[in-house]
Amino acid sequence: MVPTNPYGHVNEDLQAVANEARRKRRRRHLISILIIVGFAIGIILVLALTVGNFRTPRFRVRSATFRTFNVVTNSTNPSFNIIMNTEVGIRNRNFRRFRYQSTTVDFYYREQKVGEGVVWDDRVKGRDTRKFIVPVTLSSSKVTTLSELRSDINGGVLPLRSRSRLTGRFKILIFVRRYKHVNMDCTMELVVANRELRNIFCR
Repeated sequence: MVPTNPYGHVNEDLQAVANEARRKRRRRHLISILIIVGFAIGIILVLALTVGNFRTPRFRVRSATFRTFNVVTNSTNPSFNIIMNTEVGIRNRNFRRFRYQSTTVDFYYREQKVGEGVVWDDRVKGRDTRKFIVPVTLSSSKVTTLSELRSDINGGVLPLRSRSRLTGRFKILIFVRRYKHVNMDCTMELVVANRELRNIFCR
């Protein structure tokens, strides 16, 4: 005959109570960890969305050199055909990197479009200025105000304007992005005799 333990059910009850106590402790620890992590993420998000107010970068024409410079001063059919290596700059005034998308820079002569250049997607480091060359072909083939064009060429100065809109973003956290739209609006003068781009003013 196998001896029985009259206290076996008591040991089983104590074991069950101990197991339940361990489960409750683990549950409490897990809940505490989740609360701390959630609180930390909440603080980071609040700081990112409130303190992380980014200044709009500056996007402008800086200078230019010329590969081709053909200006016809004919009194009946004045014209220009110019290939301009335009130096463009994007200044990031923030401490975080700014990544921007490709865009087009349009050039106008007296509000008539005469050329364009492409800015390819790239990035600017924090507190840095990225400078690069954008080739632009300026042509008067679509200019309709020939009297004004004749007057400007004879005066030796062609008024130009550049316009563009650059879209980019700042990365705050792995899953948080802040987008910025940067407008370019620059006026300038192209001096025919000196082949010089001067008086560049950007709003």
